[in-house]
Amino acid sequence: MLTFSVALLAGASVVYWVLGTMGVANQRVQAASVDMKPDAPDAKDLARALGGPSLAPASAPSAASTQYQLLGVVAGPVGKGYALLVVGSAAPKAYTVGTALAEGLVLQSVSARGAKLGATLQGPITLELALPKPHGW
Repeated sequence: MLTFSVALLAGASVVYWVLGTMGVANQRVQAASVDMKPDAPDAKDLARALGGPSLAPASAPSAASTQYQLLGVVAGPVGKGYALLVVGSAAPKAYTVGTALAEGLVLQSVSARGAKLGATLQGPITLELALPKPHGW
């Protein structure tokens, strides 16, 4: 009796799966359209994700801040980290500590809310960029 019950359940299972796959096999599936153009991330969304400002600053920017704009930082151990910077009118780019931004200007260090630039990695600070404080601080 037990063998008959197990055989009946196995047969019912086979019938269930066959009928289920036949119903799926007869359905028409539309071909998906693929866009081959790569989309670049939005600079504002990327800045907001890295802790940058979501709104433009209310005060007038200085000449240095218009040439170099800090959008976000990822501070790591001492001497390590990344800064998301806009240099001139170019697209935002991530720079590691020690990378040259322009002729005679290197990203010296990053902190939780800023970045320091100078002529050499160990030299004096030429320019210090900071992210604005979030609302409520």
